Amino acid sequence: MQTTPATPDTDLQADNLRRAAIDKSVKGPVLFLFTNGAFWLMLSTVLGVLAAIKLVEPGFLGDCQFISYGRLQPAHINALVYGWGVQAALGIMLWIMARRSGQELKGGKSLLITAGVFWNITVTLGILSILCGKSTSIEWLEMPKFVWPVLLLAFLCYAWPIARMFGRAFRPEGFMVSTWYILGACFWFPWIFVTANVALHCLPNLGAIGAGIDAWYIHAVILLFFVPVGVGAAYYFIPKITGQPIASAQLASAGFWTLAVLGGWTGMQKYMGGPLPAWMTSVGACAGVLLLIPVGLVGLNHHLTTLGKHSAVATSPTLRFIFFGALFYPVSGLILALNSAFWTGASFQFTQSWYSFQVVSLYGFFSMCAFGAIYYIVPRLSGCEWLSVRLIRNHFWFSVYGVGTIVIMSLVAGWQQGNDLNNPEHWDQTFMNHVINSRPYVVSRAVAWALISFSNVMFLLHLLLMVAGLGRRSSAPTLLEHHDDHALPNEAHA
Repeated sequence: MQTTPATPDTDLQADNLRRAAIDKSVKGPVLFLFTNGAFWLMLSTVLGVLAAIKLVEPGFLGDCQFISYGRLQPAHINALVYGWGVQAALGIMLWIMARRSGQELKGGKSLLITAGVFWNITVTLGILSILCGKSTSIEWLEMPKFVWPVLLLAFLCYAWPIARMFGRAFRPEGFMVSTWYILGACFWFPWIFVTANVALHCLPNLGAIGAGIDAWYIHAVILLFFVPVGVGAAYYFIPKITGQPIASAQLASAGFWTLAVLGGWTGMQKYMGGPLPAWMTSVGACAGVLLLIPVGLVGLNHHLTTLGKHSAVATSPTLRFIFFGALFYPVSGLILALNSAFWTGASFQFTQSWYSFQVVSLYGFFSMCAFGAIYYIVPRLSGCEWLSVRLIRNHFWFSVYGVGTIVIMSLVAGWQQGNDLNNPEHWDQTFMNHVINSRPYVVSRAVAWALISFSNVMFLLHLLLMVAGLGRRSSAPTLLEHHDDHALPNEAHA
């Protein structure tokens, strides 16, 4: 029996059908996570505006106890981390792993949607509890104790099919950078989440070590969950859009394993000079500085991969967001090193500089990469293209200017606060003087969050139109420069 040899067109058609089947299989859970995450993102940035205003004008909107700074700030961070961050990360992880492994989501879609519903209900109850004064007062874990087991089970419902896809994937090329980062995030987050919650909620009388565990938890979630998802997305989409393979598999492998080894040792340097064993703060400080190594390796690899293709940043929404998100990655590494090193950490300790690190990591790096991924993924799931280039541009520039302003102002404010607190000439002054001196920086933070909130409202409306199938009907992608519509065939057909 004679068979007809496969032609390139036949192979391309078969590949497109396979990708369409994969996209259809994960469409429901991924769009559910993205949509709900966008709602929480908008809410978290609005809460950030209110928290910054209340910090400089406590009488704003009256003396209502539900919107005091002590309640708004943790609600703002928890909504950003658990409402937006984790949901967006899970949606990106599920889609990339399905695409990269070539595996469809065969079953369990209803379970994933149900887990997502429970996640959102639980986070809602947790945020309301914080606003009602039921906070645990443990940073990033302020929601009541009943919350964390539900969140853990919901996360595992998504982690299991992601890990299963990886196990079934055919990997002829060996080390797959993006999938290794995503697989690492799947395993690291439950370990970090369980360890911190069991230690802080179930073990009594921890004393000062409890504060150290909390600081470790914050850094570990950033470095071993949000950073891997952001880097994994960048490693997937940059070669996909530019059409160039990753420059160096050796650099990619070294960056991954260095982050895996060092990422879980940071955090306790926040309490250098405090009532913790000196070796704990020393190890955290050393790891915080050494993390510049994986940051540099990833940055160098991304630069080498995009050589000769930087013009695509002007046309592709995905590449523009991920490119600037990748630029914020070394910035976050430098801020972490400044906060960790003994010769500078004493000045930044207990100041707004730590807020700068959290914002640049969560919003400057991870969220920008997540936006880029969403602008690429959603059209392939909804079957239509983004409606407005102007909305995408506004979302990008408001986000860049806003997060840049918050990071710079918080870092400068932290440096000034640290110098004032450590200056013997100021020791006889009341702490209120330091609060007054930081007022201009907090006002700029409020303005920046307001700009970001406006852009996120537009992003949410744009996303809802796409999910409803009301986007632009076209086979060509929505590009930022119309005269280069045919310059990115990979983005149009991948």
